[in-house]
Order: sequence, then structure tokens, then C-alpha cells
Amino acid sequence: MRKHLILMVFAFSALVMLNGCVVSEKKLTDKVQEAIIAEEKDNGNTLEITEFNLGDKIGKDYKGVLKGVLNGEPVEYDVTVNDEGNDFDVDWTLKK
Repeated sequence: MRKHLILMVFAFSALVMLNGCVVSEKKLTDKVQEAIIAEEKDNGNTLEITEFNLGDKIGKDYKGVLKGVLNGEPVEYDVTVNDEGNDFDVDWTLKK
């Protein structure tokens, strides 16, 4: 009986940690999109994001792709996000 209880606690803990990672990636995705839109707005541009994939995580970096409409023209960016936990740095480069 004790082994079953320990196994259930372990399984529950793993589930909670997995769910925490998914939520934080969702929050990070939202914050990155907001930051890119705000920066483009500050530069006098209008960006509407149609698709954004944070991409694969390599160490603390994510490498993804953002597709959208910038000032009425379709665009695609390579996006690199460095996630430091409480803060993040984002860099995006227009694909040609």
C-alpha cells in the first residue's frame, strides 16, 4: 500500500511540473508577441500576427517563426527568445 501511495504522489508531482512548463511557455509566447507588436508600433508600423510558433528550446533559447501582416504586406520573421526565467530577450529578423 505504501508503494502505491508513493507512486501516486510521484505521478501527481510529475503531472503538476509538466503542466507548469506548458503554462509558462504559453505565457512566454503571449509576452513575446506583445513585445514584438509594441516595438513595431513604436517604430510607426502596424503588425498583425497570424501565426507564431515559439519553436524548439535549446538550452535557454527558443528558435521559432512568426508570420503576420506588416503595414498591409505579408511578412515572416525568424524569432530567437532567450528565456532567463523572470525576464526574456527577443530578437526577430525579417526573412527575405
